[in-house]
Amino acid sequence: MSSGRTEATAGRTLLKLSPLLIPLALLFLGGLAMTVAQSLGFWLPVPHEGGLFAAYGELLRPHILASAAHSLWVAAVATAISVALGAVFAYLIWRLPERLERLSVVYKVPLILPHIAVAFIVLIFWSQSGIMASIGHHLGLVNTVQDFPSVIHGGSGAGMILAYVYKEVPFVIILAFAVLKRLDPRLVQTAAMLGAGPATIFFRVALPHMRPALHTASIILFLYAFGAFDIPFLLSESSPGMLSMEVYNLYFRRDLINRPVAMAILVCMVIFSLGFIVAYTRIAARLSGKDRKL
Repeated sequence: MSSGRTEATAGRTLLKLSPLLIPLALLFLGGLAMTVAQSLGFWLPVPHEGGLFAAYGELLRPHILASAAHSLWVAAVATAISVALGAVFAYLIWRLPERLERLSVVYKVPLILPHIAVAFIVLIFWSQSGIMASIGHHLGLVNTVQDFPSVIHGGSGAGMILAYVYKEVPFVIILAFAVLKRLDPRLVQTAAMLGAGPATIFFRVALPHMRPALHTASIILFLYAFGAFDIPFLLSESSPGMLSMEVYNLYFRRDLINRPVAMAILVCMVIFSLGFIVAYTRIAARLSGKDRKL
């Protein structure tokens, strides 16, 4: 009886949301279906030559594999740094007295900035004609500004990583801080009374409580950095470039015959994203289970 009532309630809720859900599902599923079809050679503006999976075979080219590896590198490093810094800053803000805690809202400023604005900030500060190069020159650290290390287009993706970290750390702080607000401060006081140091309290008391929020943040930030276009458009190296830039170049700047390859990359990125979510969730659940056993 209770189960039937719950199903009826869920049905009414879906019916009320249907004016919003149906167009959204049609747009998303329609776009996904069009992407898959064009990757296989259907619905193209020019006749497709080659087999059904010819475009997927093109993904084994060295420069596309290098772009995939570069995208994974940038996304993984930016996510790891953002989550680590966000967890530490959230803990430090949580430990502040209440009057100072209110002043700490300044950390939210990067959240209101568009990603493209953050990319320009990184350009202004870290390019070889930027502020840091000028400071280094005036301090005598480099002879000319051209001698300043090429942070942005040096091939390591450091410029994009800086932009993502600047933009994403506040997001992690908000998620982790919301979890810490539900943590009883007496646990920390008890740990300190038992002789635990600040590092032990952070890793053994605060971090386990923040872990679910940090896992969620890791998935969101990694997948965003892996597939984003705006920041790589300004800060990505030309070779190897991010996969999003590879798709953009194939779709808009090359011949129409390259469109199936661009679509094949997008399909693979969607499949990888879904697989990443499943794998990460299972690994995190398994690790959490081991922690509870300990």
